[in-house]
Amino acid sequence: MHSEDKEMKQAGFTLVELLVTLAIGSVILVGASMSFYQIVWGTGRGNSQVVALTDVNQAALAIKKDLMTTQSTDLTDGDPVPQSSVTLSWTDYTGFSSENNTSHNCQYTLSGTVLQRTYDGTVSIVARHITDLGFTQDGRIINVTITATGPSVPQKSATVEFSGFIRSEVIE
Repeated sequence: MHSEDKEMKQAGFTLVELLVTLAIGSVILVGASMSFYQIVWGTGRGNSQVVALTDVNQAALAIKKDLMTTQSTDLTDGDPVPQSSVTLSWTDYTGFSSENNTSHNCQYTLSGTVLQRTYDGTVSIVARHITDLGFTQDGRIINVTITATGPSVPQKSATVEFSGFIRSEVIE
């Protein structure tokens, strides 16, 4: 019987072996959970930054294109307080005669977090997630500041500042 008792003792796990196995399994599970959390959190943070950068650059591109043709604005020259909207105006001189010259205007307005462009009465959305927009004029220089904030948590922001020049009214 003595040999049968030995075989029965070796058939199961001891309490110490079970506790060691549970401890090792718990450490592995906690590590895997923390890694998963970091991946999910990091992805959200990265996505927020990408959205903010994309929106601010898209808004800047649209405004820069219109600034290249601008001959006048509704801004007060020298006013240091940034305005949240602007109307840009210009005349298209590409017609064959002066009767074919066409006047245009374009207005940029921030409605909530949506940047809208109204070109000759037609409204379009230029960018979303814009949280701040500012225009100032100093002589023939238009200064623009645009800030976008991504929608994810944690929110990340991106700001771009640039200047454009008002064209001369007279074509030489």
